[in-house]
Amino acid sequence: MHHAVRDDRLWFQRHPTAIVRFRKSAPGEFAPLQQCGEEPPAFRPSVCKATAPLNWVAVVDLMQLLGSTSAGDATTPCARLRLRTPALRSNDHRQAAKQELMEAVAAELLAQTDPETWNRTDAPTAPASPDDVDINADDIDSDNGDWLAA
Repeated sequence: MHHAVRDDRLWFQRHPTAIVRFRKSAPGEFAPLQQCGEEPPAFRPSVCKATAPLNWVAVVDLMQLLGSTSAGDATTPCARLRLRTPALRSNDHRQAAKQELMEAVAAELLAQTDPETWNRTDAPTAPASPDDVDINADDIDSDNGDWLAA
């Protein structure tokens, strides 16, 4: 397990009501995905310039976003999404980006639960853009069941 994933898990255990964490990107944390020829998912908040480098990471605790009440328990399964994002040094920018990201992830989760898309043959099999959210089942933290989108 990459140290950044472990650090995220510990951070969310210390902040049991948190939904989103912004932090600097750790070297190599997306390497397994890039070695497969895939680009890590990205989120570019509206408060950021389109040319800003994606050198930070937004980590979303999906269970907290969905209203889980058992946060902070190390034995409880959890699902976390990691996305590359521009640096958000201002607290105001982080708060705006947090709200925007939570709404985007919630909308994507709702769209994936729409029964009308389950049996459609024309439904896309991959995200339409890098900003779309996807969970990669190959990135499971076997220590406690963390799901990671790398």
